[in-house]
Amino acid sequence: MRKKEKGQIILVFALALPLLILFAAMAIDMGIIYSTKARLSNAVDAAVLTGVKNYSQGTATAQALATDIFNANFGANPPTPTFTWCPSPDCPFTAVSLTATATTTVNTLFMGYLPGFAQWQVSDTGTATRSNLVMSIILDRSGSMSTDGGGSALQTAVPIFINNFAQGSDYVAMISFASNATLDVPETTQFVTPITNKVNTMSFIGGTFGTGAGTNTSTCSATSCPSTNAPPLSMADYQNNSITFPAGQPEVKVVVYFTDGLMNTIQDTFNCTNTPPGPITLNYGGYDLAYSSPAAFLPTDGTQLANIATNGPVYYDTSYDICQGVTTFPSQQYGQQAFTQAAVTAEAQYRGLVTANAMRSESPVPTYIYVIGLGTGVNTAFLQNLANDPDGTAYNPNLPTGLFLAVPNCPSVTCTTDLTTAFQTIAAKILLRLSQ
Repeated sequence: MRKKEKGQIILVFALALPLLILFAAMAIDMGIIYSTKARLSNAVDAAVLTGVKNYSQGTATAQALATDIFNANFGANPPTPTFTWCPSPDCPFTAVSLTATATTTVNTLFMGYLPGFAQWQVSDTGTATRSNLVMSIILDRSGSMSTDGGGSALQTAVPIFINNFAQGSDYVAMISFASNATLDVPETTQFVTPITNKVNTMSFIGGTFGTGAGTNTSTCSATSCPSTNAPPLSMADYQNNSITFPAGQPEVKVVVYFTDGLMNTIQDTFNCTNTPPGPITLNYGGYDLAYSSPAAFLPTDGTQLANIATNGPVYYDTSYDICQGVTTFPSQQYGQQAFTQAAVTAEAQYRGLVTANAMRSESPVPTYIYVIGLGTGVNTAFLQNLANDPDGTAYNPNLPTGLFLAVPNCPSVTCTTDLTTAFQTIAAKILLRLSQ
């Protein structure tokens, strides 16, 4: 007799149902959990990056902005994140960092059939560290700044720029140049008031001694440099290298360079044949026009002594000879050269690029250089290379990439706004680099 098989499918279905539910749970519920985890992770990461980027506004403001970004990235019904700032009693002697932790609940569809799995807790933690900033600002205070609107524009733009950075933790120095260069504010964590005051009282007169020492380490180098009156790029390098941090703390070194003219003045020490003989350090150059005769200036205050004859000068002022027996200047490119403004300008730019590339090549912390050129009298191609801008003819992708920004509409009613925008663009680049 044949056995009756009617109704066996019900038994098979009953046995298979848990497996079907399990597969559905894996396909649907785990997908929902994974999607929620991804949204939570993105929200936490965005929050901590926003927080450390805005640290200079104070932790309360930075944390509020971080919460806004967290909510925007998570979407509907966001959980409340928990924030922890360092340094604090729990994590002393570290760079500034922000940690965010958040937990949300996922209500499952199929896993709820299993006891204890009706809800699933999803958590994520993110940490962003703000690197220590060491920055030198180099500002042109030459005479042309008083006629092209650059002076008043600079006095507005620079105070706004430096307020992007955190007093008490960031280090900022200010150097300015005309016929001579001065260290106006050494590297300090209390920089807003000193730099603002210096910029507001700046006098715009003289040439454009904006270069570096090049290979002439006897004049100024990264480890040995006069406190003032030396080539400004080299002084900036020395200032940045004067700050050290404990091992393991991240650091970013930056130079922000502003000019409205050509780099046309250099500095050397000459061995004079006066009685008694002796060396004297002079700045010389000072003119944008290649056919002009270069002038000699005192490095201490930029006082012009005289124009220099092409065929071999005697440096002098109105009362006595300064340096006799000098007929050429020591070009680091070509050896001894005649005193022509064209040769001095070419040498100034060569030394500037040599110093800038040396700064970018320093180990373990290289320097990022950002450059702003104001007006139409700047040498755009040269300044692009000074910044190692990707648009420059000498761009080196193996060195830190900087940025050149042109502000051509000066003088004009938009000059101040345009220059402020350029400085703020650089500030955003620096703040992004600080956050990791």
